[in-house]
Amino acid sequence: MQIINGFDRLFTYFIGAACVMLFAVMIASVFGQVIMRYVFDSPMSWSEELARYAMAWQAMLAAALCMQRRLHLALFPVEALPDRFRAIAHVIGIAAIAVLLAVLFWHSWDLASRSGRQTTPGLGLSMMWVYASLPIGFGLMLVGLALSVVSRPDDLGKPGTPIDHPLSDTPS
Repeated sequence: MQIINGFDRLFTYFIGAACVMLFAVMIASVFGQVIMRYVFDSPMSWSEELARYAMAWQAMLAAALCMQRRLHLALFPVEALPDRFRAIAHVIGIAAIAVLLAVLFWHSWDLASRSGRQTTPGLGLSMMWVYASLPIGFGLMLVGLALSVVSRPDDLGKPGTPIDHPLSDTPS
């Protein structure tokens, strides 16, 4: 169990760090574009595209973190069920999510592999790198889902737990 908890912490740390870096790229890109456009009257042709693709990658990586901590929105409140049905409904929900993520992973892998010849207009980057955010994100969501079940099996049927953060006043 100690190995699983260590992997859980590494997963949170590295994906969280990647999200922070992508957010910094987005802010620097947009801020640089504003400065170049309105101060120097010479806009950059690639900065908006870079910010957009960084946001797509960040959204997929952050979704994996949310999946790991069970913080996604639920359409059906499991907490409203009686105790004896709560864990069963949660297991059925986890299985349905895993199947959906596997299907999305398969089709997004196909999409990313087919887009290798296209390039982005501003950066000249292969669209495969942009579309790769989808299978990587869905794959990491599957890993996060597995980690949430394996590292916290007693929490089945309970709401998500926030990630420990120095600024957070609610400990997990």
